[in-house]
Amino acid sequence: MKAINRNLLLIAIFMMTVLGLFINKLTTPRTLSNDELLVNGLFLFNEPKQISDFEFFSSKQKAFTKNDLIGKWTLMYFGFTKCPDECPTTMYQLSKLIKVLRDKDYKLDDKQWVLVSIDPERDTPDMIDKYAKGFDKDFIGVSNARPMLLSLATQLSVNNVMPNHSNQMDHSHLDNHVNNIILLDPNGDFAGIFRPPFDISRLSLTYQSVTN
Repeated sequence: MKAINRNLLLIAIFMMTVLGLFINKLTTPRTLSNDELLVNGLFLFNEPKQISDFEFFSSKQKAFTKNDLIGKWTLMYFGFTKCPDECPTTMYQLSKLIKVLRDKDYKLDDKQWVLVSIDPERDTPDMIDKYAKGFDKDFIGVSNARPMLLSLATQLSVNNVMPNHSNQMDHSHLDNHVNNIILLDPNGDFAGIFRPPFDISRLSLTYQSVTN
């Protein structure tokens, strides 16, 4: 009788272990190869690229520098508050990504989402931060003078066309900005680029594969 009970206990433990491994496989994001990532819209560098220090400002003139990248996976998007379509569409997709991750209880304490204004002449730090948080409370919106913007944008392969200073009311240059989402790793290095069009299923798949 004792032998039977022991065997039943061993069988139960085995079944629980198998079930646990099966559930873990279902809930753990699959690690994709670089080719699979590329097919799904994420170009990942073989070696992340270092960037120089920078300083931007969020609401209440709170500074945001390279030090704020350390220890966190950062998604950084370059846009502006008066953008008619591409920016709000992309920001909405990012807000959907955050919601999907929250619903999955995905670890988010080492993740952050930053919107950098490409229209610093009109977007104050308070304005861009308020705009960003309109999509999700955890977004951070930042702005600074154009020389600082161009320095960071150039390093992150964001083609930001200089404005036409002969006409201060002409902001058509902003329509030419590249609609990529930048991935920065916890070392504060430039790790890769999410390329449009952005689909929440692909964005969620690639993001979790890289940051899990």
